[in-house]
Amino acid sequence: MGRFGGHGELATLEDDVLVTISLDGRLDAFNVLVLRHQGRVRATCRGIVGMADADDLMQETFIKAWDRLSTYKQRGKFPAWLGVIARRSCFDHLRQRQRRPATSLDRLTGLLGDQFAPEAGDRTLDEHMLNLELSAALREALDSLPDEQRRAVFYRDVMDMEYAEIADATGWSMGTVKSRISRGRSAMRDFIQQNREQAGP
Repeated sequence: MGRFGGHGELATLEDDVLVTISLDGRLDAFNVLVLRHQGRVRATCRGIVGMADADDLMQETFIKAWDRLSTYKQRGKFPAWLGVIARRSCFDHLRQRQRRPATSLDRLTGLLGDQFAPEAGDRTLDEHMLNLELSAALREALDSLPDEQRRAVFYRDVMDMEYAEIADATGWSMGTVKSRISRGRSAMRDFIQQNREQAGP
């Protein structure tokens, strides 16, 4: 079994030592790393993709980590290295999914102002078409933002993530998160208003 035989003894070792042992093909050593860090990785994934897909993305993160273990060179920073893999896996998942909750459009409409909302009343065919146009306008406005602002607004207003979750998922400070959300929302208002004015009455 080598120098470190049982799970109990492995569990006392630091991350970097476990990585070295794992590189010798010791899956039991890597399993200790999984048990040690799975809670944090799950929380990161939950903050980005939601509860339903978090466990699948957590498992994918550790599979990728095992496959890429030889690339780990950051002594003492194994959790941060795992976090990068987790966030990239979640971002890839969101891009592949390419869908946004319908309620997010209502949320964005409210945040951007009543002037962008359809008139109240019974839902007629004309109003249904207006809703479709509104959805397209909001998506176009979101897509027009710089990458950092787009991600910030998407996580807060579409994925309904808390500020702290966004900060954890992106590595940004809380102040940066709030600033990018505020600037993104403002830019979206300007973008939609400008398009409305260009379209005319």
